[in-house]
Formats: sequence, structure tokens, C-alpha cells
Amino acid sequence: MNATKSLLALALFAGAFGASAADQDSAKLELRGSVAVNCTIAVKPTAKATSLDILGGERSTLVGVVTESCNSGNGYTVQVNTNNNGQLLSSAAGAKATVYTAAYDDATGDIAKELVAGRDKAFFGRQGNLTVSFAGDSQAIAGVYSDVVNLVIKAK
Repeated sequence: MNATKSLLALALFAGAFGASAADQDSAKLELRGSVAVNCTIAVKPTAKATSLDILGGERSTLVGVVTESCNSGNGYTVQVNTNNNGQLLSSAAGAKATVYTAAYDDATGDIAKELVAGRDKAFFGRQGNLTVSFAGDSQAIAGVYSDVVNLVIKAK
């Protein structure tokens, strides 16, 4: 009789687990996140940027330190151009334009058109130097000579 009770208990036990396994269910939850492309550029002018020597000229003079950040895995470009096509202009009567050249990091091109620096990967806080050069004009007319340099960062 003990054997019958044991067998009956074993059958009930197996049946309970068998029924439980048949009544199982499952679900899945996908986890996902995304990061938007974010590119920023800033320039910190040096004191020399606003005190260029028009009479004596400048040679590879540091006028700004540029900070680039872009999280594009394919890289990005930095385009540098000016409002006056690489000329310091004055509104003073009789003033001639002071034509200058500029260099930015490893950029290629001409500031009169556009300098382009290419990056092949993401960078965060990458710094580059912006320099200008021009011959002096000992007969320059009195006045303020200026141009605006534009820096544009674009993800590839």
C-alpha cells in the first residue's frame, strides 16, 4: 500500500510539473537608444587678432585657437572663409585693401575662396591654430582695417 501511495504521489507531482510547463508563456523587450550627430566649433581669439600690424605686416601670426567637437563616426569637415575674401578692408577715404593669407591646422585651399580641413573620425575638444600673414604697407591710410573669418563644421 505504501508503494501505491508513493506511486500516486509521484504521479500527482509529475502531473503538476507537466501542467505548469505546458502553461508557460514568454515575452521579449527590446532595449534601444540613439545618439544624434552633434558638431560644435568655437574660436578663442588671441589679443593679436584685433591689433594686427598693417604698417609692418604679419608672418604666421596666431589670431585664434579653434576647438572642434563632432561625434560623427565618419568624421567631419571644417570650412574656413571670410566675408571679404581674404582682405582687410577700411572705409577710410583712399585706403587700399590689405590682402592676407591664412592657415588653419592641416586645411588646404586659399582663404580668398575657402580653406577645408577634413577629419576621418570623431573628435572631442580637438584644437587647431588659425594664423594670418600679409606684407606691411608703410603708406597705409589711417583707419580700421577688418574682415570676418567664418568657421563651419559639418559631419560627413
